[in-house]
This record gives sequence, C-alpha cells and structure tokens, in this order.
Amino acid sequence: MDKTKRFCCFIFLFWLFISTSFAQQHQLSQVFYLYTMIGENTPLIELKEAKALTVDLSGSIYIADTGNHRIIKLNSDGDVIKIIGGLGWEKEQFYSPSDINASYALDIYVADYYNHRIQRFDKYLNYIASLYSNENWEPMLQFGYPKSITISIHGDLFIIDGENNRIVKFNTLSAPEISFGDYGEGKGRLLQPIQAMITPDDIIYVSDSQGNKIIVYDYFGNYLTEIGSNYLKEPKGIFYSPLNLLFVADQGNKRIAVFKSNGDLLFSWSKISDKIGSFKNPADVVNFKNKVYVLDNDQIFVFELK
Repeated sequence: MDKTKRFCCFIFLFWLFISTSFAQQHQLSQVFYLYTMIGENTPLIELKEAKALTVDLSGSIYIADTGNHRIIKLNSDGDVIKIIGGLGWEKEQFYSPSDINASYALDIYVADYYNHRIQRFDKYLNYIASLYSNENWEPMLQFGYPKSITISIHGDLFIIDGENNRIVKFNTLSAPEISFGDYGEGKGRLLQPIQAMITPDDIIYVSDSQGNKIIVYDYFGNYLTEIGSNYLKEPKGIFYSPLNLLFVADQGNKRIAVFKSNGDLLFSWSKISDKIGSFKNPADVVNFKNKVYVLDNDQIFVFELK
C-alpha cells in the first residue's frame, strides 16, 4: 500500500473514531457562545469581505480573507501564525480567494477566483503548485472563476466552476475526468453554486444560493436528493461534520442550520449571545470536535456544541 492510500485510510479511521466516540456521548440539540476569535481579540487583523474558513486535522484555522486578497492561519486559540498573499498574479498572491479547504489532506487548497486557478500549499502555507484550466481539454472539463474546492479521501479534487455553474472532478494526477450540475442536469442543475463539500463516504453536497437549497450527488455526479428546500434562503458555506451532520450558513435567513444525514432539520440558531445579538451575514461554518466556528460579517464566532 502506497503512502497516499495509507494516509487516506488513516484519515477515514480517524474520522470514524471521532464521529463514533463523540456522537455516542452527545445528543446534540443546542450551542453555546464561547468567544469571538477575529474582531474582538485581534484588533490588528481586520478581515474584508471574507468568504470562507477551514480547519485542518490539528485544529489550526485558515481564513480566505477575500477582500484583502490573502490567507490567514490561526492556531486553535486564535493567535495569528502566518499571513500570505496580497493582490497579484504570482504564486502566493491572490485575486479574491473565494474558498479554502484542508478537510482530509495534509495540504491546503485555495480557490483563487479571478486568477482562474487553484493554489496548493502545505500546512505551513508554503507554496506547492497551481492548477489552471487548459484550452486543450474538452469544453465540458474546463473551468473558469473557481468558487470552491473540496478534496476526497482518495485525493480527487472537485471544483465549482463559477463561470459555468457546474462541478469539475480532477483525479490525483490533476487531470479532469467528469463535470456535472450544469444546464443539462434536470433536478441536479445548479443555478448559483457557492461551496462544495465531500464526505468520507463519497457523498457530495453543494450549496445553491439561487436555488435556496443544498443539492446532493454521488461520487460520479449523479443527482441523489436535495436538502433544505422551503427552509433555506441563499445558503453559502457548508460543512459535513464527523458527527454525520450538515452545517449550513443560511445567509438569507441570518442563521446557521444543522441537518441530519437524511436531510431532516435537527436545529438552527440565529442568536450569537445576549450581548452581541444575532448573526448579520453568515458566510461559512466549520465544526471541529465540540466547537463550531462561524464566519459572519468579517468576524469568527466560536460556539460549543451540547
């Protein structure tokens, strides 16, 4: 077994252990505000139209600070570890990074929107490589204006092609294989996809802001079902947690919604705390162990699951 397969097996077993042990001890029904990570405790770091955040396997937090064209890394306590970027077209520069992902890999992937590329970094934010579309590929396998990036435990990449409102799948050799979700997909058609998330058992969730729902596909892009219809409004960031729960930044309703794996709504909340008030513009949400991080109005609010 090669290193990639061994690592993927480790990630899956780790995910399964966390899921089982934590879920057995908790019947999740509510959250409690703990503290504000950006805005209150880090006055020297100001976000601007930030769109996404992610947490790696060690608990470090990465933010796509979109309006400032940079990536920020924090430790689990919220201390700034490293900042890279600035407006530009060279490596380690960005032009409106729209998503960042560190879910199942040692590396960090950034959807560099207006630079029409995916940039890849190690966990220390050292540059590794970039992925661009190629005009020699079949038209259905090309991408422009990448909105979101997610990686499977097998190492395949799924990119939201913001230019064509579809998903393009790349294998571990960075070769495109399939695309899905565009105008010919019927029920699985994406109107305005924002963020994608793939689970360890190869189910793909995509938030469709214009469609006001989450669309679910299998690993080959076949439509399975939809979640949140008649409940969600302009959903943005999504996260499928080891607890087998789907967290949704329900931006239009100014709340966070949590769904079971079967699509049933478990609970939702819009109030941060009595002192702070309610969410204003939730853009993304991530669950790590018993904490939930919500990116809202250029701040990160941290909650505890109970």
